[in-house]
Formats: sequence, C-alpha cells, structure tokens
Amino acid sequence: MHRTGGIFSYGVHSLHSGGAFSCQGRPGAGGGGAPSGRGADRKHAPAAQRGAGALTRAALYCRLSREDEGLEACAESESIQNQRSMLLAWAERLGYAVQGVYCDEDYSGADRDRPAFNRMLAAARAGQIDVILAKSQSRFTRDMELVEKYLHGLFPLWGVRFLALVDHVDTGDAAGKKSRQIYGLMNEWYLEDLSANVRAVLTHKRRQGCSIASSPLYGYQKDPAQKGHLLPDESTAPVVERIFALALSGLGCAAIARRLNAEGIPAPAAAKALAAGKAPGPGLWSKATVHRLLTNRTYAGDLVQGRVERISWRGKQTRRLPESRWIVAPASQPALVSRAVFDRVQAMLAARARSGSRGAPHPLAGLVVCGLCGHSMEQTRSGTIPKSGAPTRYFRCRTARQSPTACPGQPYLPLSELEALIAGRVAALFEAAASLPPAPAKAPPPGAGAGRRLRLALARLYQDKAAGVLGEEEFAALRGELLARLRQLEPPQGPEAPEAPDPSTPLPLSRELTAALIEKIVVWPPDAAGNRRLEIFWRV
Repeated sequence: MHRTGGIFSYGVHSLHSGGAFSCQGRPGAGGGGAPSGRGADRKHAPAAQRGAGALTRAALYCRLSREDEGLEACAESESIQNQRSMLLAWAERLGYAVQGVYCDEDYSGADRDRPAFNRMLAAARAGQIDVILAKSQSRFTRDMELVEKYLHGLFPLWGVRFLALVDHVDTGDAAGKKSRQIYGLMNEWYLEDLSANVRAVLTHKRRQGCSIASSPLYGYQKDPAQKGHLLPDESTAPVVERIFALALSGLGCAAIARRLNAEGIPAPAAAKALAAGKAPGPGLWSKATVHRLLTNRTYAGDLVQGRVERISWRGKQTRRLPESRWIVAPASQPALVSRAVFDRVQAMLAARARSGSRGAPHPLAGLVVCGLCGHSMEQTRSGTIPKSGAPTRYFRCRTARQSPTACPGQPYLPLSELEALIAGRVAALFEAAASLPPAPAKAPPPGAGAGRRLRLALARLYQDKAAGVLGEEEFAALRGELLARLRQLEPPQGPEAPEAPDPSTPLPLSRELTAALIEKIVVWPPDAAGNRRLEIFWRV
C-alpha cells in the first residue's frame, strides 16, 4: 500500500472477474462530477440481458466520517477496512463479480463532492455496474434529495440495483420504497441535529475565549499545553508589533505594505506555507492585508470569532455576519500590542479615512489591467505639483506599487492621456457604427436590457449629430422616435425627465458608457524607443 497526497491505492482485488479498489481520503479531493439525467437513455446490459453465464457486476461503496463515530457498539465495524471486508464477503455469497471498491474517508454523507462516490456514479451511468452494495443506506448518502434522485430515479433508468446490508435496503423491492424514504428522512434529521449540536458547542467555546480556528491568527501559535489557547509566535509577533509602530508613526496602510515587501518579509499566507513546510507562493503584503491586521481586536487581547457562518448544514456556502453578531471574548488571549496603542491606531485610521474620502469612482476604474502581471491598475497621483496647481494623476500597476521587484516593468499611464485615447476610440467606434446600413425598425424586445440599449443608441445619436453625420431634421426625427420608444418602455413617474444635453457638447465618458463598451484595457510598459503599447478589448 502506498499513499500519495491523501489518496490510498490498494492495487487490484481479484474476486471472480476482479476489480480495482481505491480509497479516497479528504486531502486528495478530486474525481469526476456526479452524472445527471442526460445519461438515462443509455443502453445498459444487466447480467440477465448479457447472457445466462454472465456474472452480475457489483460496485462496493464504503464511507466514513466523524459524524459516524460512536454510532455503534463496536467502533471497528465503522472502519473502512471492515466495511470493505463485510461487503466483499457479501458479494462472494451472492455470486457477484466485484467491478470496483469505492471508498471516501472523512467525507460527510451529505457531501455531494465525494470523489469516489462521483466516480462510482459515472461508472453506473456508463453501464459498467449492475448493482451497488453498501453497508447501509446512510453510507451511500444522508441527503434525502439524493435518495430520491438516484435510488428512486436514475438507478432504475440505468438498470442499477442498490443493496444495503445492515438495514436490508433493496431497490429491486418496490414495496420497500417507503422504508427507504423513512431511512432518508431519519438520516437527514440526524445530520441536522448533529449540525445544531456542533454549532452550539462551538458558540459556547467562542464565548469562553477558546480559539477554534484550524490555523492560528498571524502573529500567534497554538499553545501545546492548553487547547484553544494562543501564544505569541517568535517569528511573526515582532512583525505585528512593528506594523502597529509604523502606523503610529503616521505611515498609511499602503506605505507599510510597500516597506514590508521591500524588506522581503513574508505576508501571512506565505508565512503560513513556510510554517507548514510548503513552498511559499508569490503573495505580497497589500493595503487591505495591513488594514485587516491593524483593525483586528485579537491583537489587543480580545479574541474575535464568528465573523462568518455556514448558510445551511447541507452545503459549504458561508456568509459574512455584521459586526454586531461577532463573538468577542475580552482579554482572553495574550495581547501583542497594548490597549492604548490599539485604540490610538484606530483613531488615526478613522481620521485618515475621513480626510481621504473620495467621490464617485472614475469611469475607467476596474477596467485597466497591467500587461505584465495581469493585476488591476489603480489610480494614483504624482508627489510633485506642477505649475497648474493640480497633481498629475496616473494609472499604475497595483503589484508594482506594493513591491517594485514583483512587477519590474512598473507600467503606468497618465490619466489624461488614457482619457483622451479612450474618448477618441469611442468616437471612432460610433463613426464606424454610423456607417453600417440601418437595420429595419422594430419594437425593442421585452426585458430589462431594452432600456439600456435605447439610451446607448440615443448617446450615439448625439455623437453623430456633433460629428456632422446627421442633419438637423434627420437628427430631430430619430431623436423623437427613440425618446418615444424609451417613454413607452419606462414611463416617467412624477415630474417629466429632463431633456438630453445639447448635441454640440461632446459626450463625456461615463461609468455606464465604459462598462457597456469596454471589457478591459491592457497597458504595457514603453519600449526602448518610448512607444507605449495599449490594447482595448471591446464588448461590441
């Protein structure tokens, strides 16, 4: 037996026609997706149809998770090895040829992403299995929806029979359908009750100040002598203290991130990988990372947990909770900074946020991308103020701003140049659209996007009038038609909408216009001759 990445491979088991056995552990997640009903029309050939001498092809399914521990008097009976042994002996008594043994270890019965489970379903859909054997119906699934989908829906269509040893489930017995449904409901109730009990225990531990996170917060390590207690980490706690000291000295979050990156200090994700003996990724300190660290009350000794919760026990989706629902245990963990330092930093961050407040985002924000690293470019301004009295604004690579060595080309582009270039390209696009043969007039299709398309057509109409493409009479007629169709689609509520701007005034770039026309703008650093390369990806 060998193990690689959490996947156990036991070679080949020979029983009648033989079959492969693989055991999938939690770390080696993978495998194909669960089949859908599209394969229900496949031609399957059970043993009775393949000939009198053909053996029934059986798949054995084993599963074990923490939810099943302690359910039976003999813990050994719940082990993967014992399930496999029981099912192999059962298949031999029934005279079945084992096609394969599929095992999922440390997976919940409600989990739909079990690798071995999904591979077995794919084999059943492909007509490679006649019967599936499991110790109990709960080994196969604890989800009532999957019981109905497979046991009572797809398996009969695929010509697959399901048998369970302990609770005597047999899908070949139509009279047992109600029993299978009752088993499914009981299994669901068990998981629901278990989830509620676990959540109550975890909430109690959080309120008691016990850390229940699988990995400790940056700057801390787990206390080997006391479960749920944290200790300062000798390698990362000084970094936390220094970050607070830099913030007290007046440096902003972005400046602190740049300094840490310049000094080669691993960011939290990289430090976690190093502590686990793994190769650190290219993660860098960012403004957001520093801000999260500076605003985390745990560093002042108040353990903060419960920021997110799982939406349902059925799935893994989570949602972020409002701060009023966070669970805070005051003075429950060792502080890395004093209360006075922490409170002072919060006051400085709040003052900086008020003084640095900005208005609406720029029309091109989020659309400009660095051609070297692929990350978004952010708007910034020069440190020196020219004679005009206003600082020059740029779009600069966000990665290069955090660490110049991470993106050596450091692409940037003056905002005025980019705005002029995009405005010219948009005008050229409108001119090209105006040269196309007109489409026959027809009523706009119903839907939420019809109004937006009409407003965009109206904007193009003004561009054509300003460029001299349309005469005054033609412009007035087309404008009246578009406005009438727009009023029919979106009747005004209250005062009449204001008139459109004068067509002689150039249409400025707007967020709506750029979002409708542009997918992204890729900026490359200038070449040796100083020529700048820029690519625009249009949505039209």
